[in-house]
Amino acid sequence: MPRWLVMVHLLGLVLYAGGLLALTRLLGHAVRFPSAEARAPAYRIFKRMHFLVDWIGLALLLGTGLYMFLADPAGKGYMKLGYFHMKLTCVLLLIGCDVCLTRSLLRLQPEGPQPSHVSFKILHGLAGLALIGALVAVTIVKG
Repeated sequence: MPRWLVMVHLLGLVLYAGGLLALTRLLGHAVRFPSAEARAPAYRIFKRMHFLVDWIGLALLLGTGLYMFLADPAGKGYMKLGYFHMKLTCVLLLIGCDVCLTRSLLRLQPEGPQPSHVSFKILHGLAGLALIGALVAVTIVKG
């Protein structure tokens, strides 16, 4: 694979996972803001960040990953490699966390009762573990 393709793949990972981790952490604090006037601008910025940064990172990550998987000029047979299954499982867990975050963001309103900050902390922890698992899979297990 060309080095630039791997670089774009890693850039997608950094944008996607970094944005997901930052948002879950920030939302855990924002839902406890004392007033709707304080929450409204924060929620607007977080929604914009999620759809512009995280989803672009996900598109880069999945697009380059699928291309590398389908092109596979060396015939490595990724599906036969144990680390690849671990990596895919972790990526699916990250995407699951993103689906939960997206659903929460779309329902989030500055007025009225706010969701528990604990749910965002749980998402933050799961996303962090999934990212660590993916990195372990491609560095330690693969090695």
